[in-house]
Amino acid sequence: MSNDEAYRIAYLIAGYIRGTLTDKEKDELDDWITESDANIELFGELTDERHIEVLLADRANYNSEAAIAKLKEKILDEKPTARRGKSWIMYAVAAAVSILLILYFVLNDDKIPAKGNDIIAHNDINPGTDKAVLTTGSGKQIILDSTVNRAGLFVEGVHVSDSGAMLRYGSATAMQEWHTLTTPRGGQYRLQLADGSLVWLNAESSIRFPTAFTGRERAVEITGEVYFEVAKNPLKQFIVTAGVTKTAVLGTHFNIEAYSQDTSLTVTLAEGKITVTDTLSNKTLLLKSGDQAGRGNASFTMRNNADIEQVLAWKNGWFNFKEAPIQHIMQQLARWYNVEIEYKGTVNYHFNADIERNVSVSKLLELLEKTGRVHFEIKNNTIIVTP
Repeated sequence: MSNDEAYRIAYLIAGYIRGTLTDKEKDELDDWITESDANIELFGELTDERHIEVLLADRANYNSEAAIAKLKEKILDEKPTARRGKSWIMYAVAAAVSILLILYFVLNDDKIPAKGNDIIAHNDINPGTDKAVLTTGSGKQIILDSTVNRAGLFVEGVHVSDSGAMLRYGSATAMQEWHTLTTPRGGQYRLQLADGSLVWLNAESSIRFPTAFTGRERAVEITGEVYFEVAKNPLKQFIVTAGVTKTAVLGTHFNIEAYSQDTSLTVTLAEGKITVTDTLSNKTLLLKSGDQAGRGNASFTMRNNADIEQVLAWKNGWFNFKEAPIQHIMQQLARWYNVEIEYKGTVNYHFNADIERNVSVSKLLELLEKTGRVHFEIKNNTIIVTP
């Protein structure tokens, strides 16, 4: 292994630790790791948390010139003997990569992966839970949450069951009333409508729906972010009104994001076909699987090949950020963890992260801090963001 090759490996491993590798660099690192069992073992050792802590602890006392001399000694001057064999070669490589990792941290001090933030951990905030408020036609409000399991209840004559995470309306209901299910910040909930359609509500969202579908169509109204799995009925269109858009389907799966504070509204189709009509321009788009319709400040457009996994990550219990600006990330955190966000300075960086939504907020913030591009502090119920 040459000096350049060893440095390249060190660069890739350091980037892996810091979470800043591009997809191409990840592939390059994967190719090197899978070349041999020795490489797999070496990679495991160098990315072990205990090894990284030692490197960071030694970094402040490291003399770069001495480290370079030692590096040359290991890579260029030392020659393996028959007695030492392959194990000595791998030892020399490991030593060289470790030195280069430290050199990389020394020469790129502003990119050192952040250690666990004690302030964050001390003021940690738990994730959202299953909770919502059901408002009946008369204005009566019923609190729903994961601590209460109602096998059966009558809501103004309508039979409903609640599992603490999902509200179900029976198909035998003949009487039609309009109910509203609302999730607060830090809440999510599921709903089964009278026709069997399934609905997922993200935090700070709502759906207004009839207790029975008695007319020619199945119509509901939503705010926030809602995912639908609509029961098929070729005789009754299912129509969702969200802001200035109307989405019409006969039976399929799709996601609508229509938060009032956002400047855009998107409808993403996971499977099947739907039509989306923009009432401002009176323009209708036909969407097929993977298409996404969007209403911006001044236009209503469609794009193909939307990232369905990313769009539906929230519904599947994940945060999935790809080249996302910090403002977009913190907006989602504000809704799910029920926190306020304060910015001190500008963070001009796009982040990639994939983490479950059931973790405390410190876990996600520490993951973002590992890039070295952003820092956080929690004061009471506010997350302070600084470069």
